[in-house]
Amino acid sequence: MSFLSGEGEMARRIREHDWAAHPLGAPDAWPLSLRAALGICLNSAFPTAIYWGQELRLLYNDAWSFIPGPRHPACLGEPAAEVWSDIWHVIEPQFTRVIETGEGLFVDDQMLPMRRYGIEEETYWSYSFTPIRGEDGSIVGIFNSGQETTEKVLRQRQTAFLLEVGDRVRELTGAEEIMTAVCRMLGEHLGAIRVGIRERDAAAERFPVALEWVAEGVAPAGPGVHWPWLGHLRDGLEAGRAVRVDRTAEVEDERAREMFVRLGAEAALALPSFKFASLSAVMFVHRDRAHGWTDEEVATAEQVFGLATQTIERERVLAREKAMMQEIDHRARNLLGISQALVRLTRAEDVAGYKTSLLDRLSALGKTLGILSDGKWVGANLQDVLESELAPFLSEDGRVRVHGPRVVLGPAMVQPVAMALHELATNAVKYGALSGDEGTLDIGWEAGEDRVLRLVWRERSAAASGAVAPEKAGFGTQLLTLAVEDQLDGSITRRVEDGTFECVLSLPMPEEAEEDDAATPAAAEAPG
Repeated sequence: MSFLSGEGEMARRIREHDWAAHPLGAPDAWPLSLRAALGICLNSAFPTAIYWGQELRLLYNDAWSFIPGPRHPACLGEPAAEVWSDIWHVIEPQFTRVIETGEGLFVDDQMLPMRRYGIEEETYWSYSFTPIRGEDGSIVGIFNSGQETTEKVLRQRQTAFLLEVGDRVRELTGAEEIMTAVCRMLGEHLGAIRVGIRERDAAAERFPVALEWVAEGVAPAGPGVHWPWLGHLRDGLEAGRAVRVDRTAEVEDERAREMFVRLGAEAALALPSFKFASLSAVMFVHRDRAHGWTDEEVATAEQVFGLATQTIERERVLAREKAMMQEIDHRARNLLGISQALVRLTRAEDVAGYKTSLLDRLSALGKTLGILSDGKWVGANLQDVLESELAPFLSEDGRVRVHGPRVVLGPAMVQPVAMALHELATNAVKYGALSGDEGTLDIGWEAGEDRVLRLVWRERSAAASGAVAPEKAGFGTQLLTLAVEDQLDGSITRRVEDGTFECVLSLPMPEEAEEDDAATPAAAEAPG
């Protein structure tokens, strides 16, 4: 019995096992060939097993005991067909070949779809089968040694797949095209039936499906089906973790289970994406069978999702930069044109007067550029533009009142509107309500559903009738026309009556302009 000596777990288990009623019989009666092979097996540091007799009953060492998973130690002495019922269709022909030919067999990275833990696993193994001959020369058993290579195979496959995805993504443009291609490639790679993206709807606090890929014959989830943001599913994603559901039938929340049943998904994977520290999107992967998601699969999905989102964001940044360069170029040409018009149209009685008038208007343009720069050249608040022009008068009690909803002018509107307001303000200081101590100025605006901004400039004073001053304000009139009618395709209406001068600017607002119905806060008005 020296072949069973040693302090290893399996040597002890074999010594203590009740073999009396077992088909192999008591160990002291085992044939010499079995004892010799088992002695080598138990003393090997490499995963090794012996399949003995016509039923190929299993004996193995400590290093091999991890391979069958929870089937150990009950599989000791059991027939191979029962121990490996899940992969018998793969290894039975290999056993048969070794027994019939008497030649050893070696396979490298053999895929074995094991179900050791109740879920089919995609596992890979490199192993050998060597015939064991009895005293009479016949084959009485098979010596097996080998090791798992799943991690190596999946890592190689992951690397190749990520390279393929990277090459494909570089060929595409546009967020939808990139994400659709990525979902399809990932779905085919993972054997999924559905892969899609849910994007956050902040208003409804939901994550409706933005786009998805489905396998042939599979119904899409559709935009009306929403992820049940409950329990550990929601908490895990918001904490930045991938959520793995190996068996959807075991999900605690009833609504979630019903959703998975409706979608035909028996396993699911969800990956979060964040923007400004807030969960902004989720990639979901569905399989039609229970599946134990491996670390490699999760890492692959995360890298693909990250690659796609980074590529899309990089495209958006480049597009914004391109648009900004075009906008700056356009603004520069406009500014040059306006400057040339100022130089050409300014009139004065002497050089000093000409210089003062020209510098005043150039200074107004400079303030407008400052407002645009502060707003990153994406527009400016109409009230900010007005307050910039009327700053010296806003502190005077009750003289100037500014009111209206919040309106953000697009970058194409800011300079012309600011120029028009500057001319109106200059005219009011020289000839109108701001030329004396008694006049008042009321400026209000509204943006209707027709997307036309209507600004009413109303002066009240004894001098208001001089606000039009045709013989002196010809340049101002020309600039107003240039700014409002020529550049903004708007209209100007003037009216003078009973000490009131009223000028109405009607300005079409492009889609880039934004309007908020909330009234301008009272603090924005002049005191009083």
